[in-house]
Amino acid sequence: MTATPSLFVATALLYAIAAVLYLLRLAGGIKGFERATHGALGVAVLAHGAFLASEALATRRDPFDDIHGTLSVLSLGIAVAFLLATLRYRIAVLGAFVTPVTLLFLLASGLAHEVAPVPTELRRAMLPVHVGVIVFGMVAFTIAFGASTAYMLQESKLRRKELGGVFRRLPPLDVLDTVSYRALTIGFPLFTIGIVVGALWIARAADGSVGFGVAQVIGLVTWFVFASVIALRVLAGWRGRRAALGTVLGFLCAVVVLAIYVFQPSGGL
Repeated sequence: MTATPSLFVATALLYAIAAVLYLLRLAGGIKGFERATHGALGVAVLAHGAFLASEALATRRDPFDDIHGTLSVLSLGIAVAFLLATLRYRIAVLGAFVTPVTLLFLLASGLAHEVAPVPTELRRAMLPVHVGVIVFGMVAFTIAFGASTAYMLQESKLRRKELGGVFRRLPPLDVLDTVSYRALTIGFPLFTIGIVVGALWIARAADGSVGFGVAQVIGLVTWFVFASVIALRVLAGWRGRRAALGTVLGFLCAVVVLAIYVFQPSGGL
């Protein structure tokens, strides 16, 4: 991390404040928190953008060149996508599920090990496309994860007939199901393109500088889980809890892939 450390810390603190405010709004239903929570997240987004800009100026590198920049861009993308989604749907309370993930990815970007250099010709030709579409797919999957997690919480309270408190503050089940499905239909094609481009990228690395490893295998598992959820929704009428569980499982598989890149001592994207 070459940008000003204080700017990174400030961004992380702002995301943490926003996460706490969203959690308080969900747990306590404190009135007037919506503007404050969105405001805190908006300021965090601005600080994050400034951090990425300073990092780019200091290193003169594409943020997708390594896992540091990739996770940071992913974190920012999630925050921006969530704020945009709240303009279309009344899902502000989902910030309690989404902003902690945003903070987690930002912190992970500061913990990641250096990765092995990627051949210049491959980096210029395919890496930005591969990583870029994967990141945008993950952004959509995170929104789907937040909606699905809220769906399972809401549905469990409905089954237990706990119709007060958090139940009243969460969006209706049909709204959560719709948000999750639409996010999946955006993220899945992008994720698919990323996998195809990644496979071509590996095939072009004739010198073995890029290989097919555990992360790629789990990435294929992730693709299969999301493909199954979408197919079962379309062909078998899956809705509700089963679709939500599948979405959460697919997202967790994707997080495992990112974790491998973060904690392995070397390796390309």
